[in-house]
Formats: sequence, C-alpha cells, structure tokens
Amino acid sequence: MDDRKNIDPTDSRQATPQRMNYRVLTRSLLIALVVAAVVYVFFYSQSPG
Repeated sequence: MDDRKNIDPTDSRQATPQRMNYRVLTRSLLIALVVAAVVYVFFYSQSPG
C-alpha cells in the first residue's frame, strides 16, 4: 500500500497536458447536438400538414 503517490491539493487540481477534460467536454457537446438535431428532425417529420 506504500506505492500510492501523495500529492498536494494544488497539484491534484492541475489540468492534464493532453487536455482530456477539453476533449471529453467537446465530444459530449457534439454528441448532445447531434442527438438534439435527430430528435428535432424526427419530431417535425411526424407533424401533420
């Protein structure tokens, strides 16, 4: 159990150099936009008239 790294809170809050948080947020936003567009198109293709 002594192989765990002990880092201070400031270091643990630092961003990763690969910008993984940015990538996850960007991909999640794109997926949400695609799903919203599909729902929008499906909803309005079913409307009468």
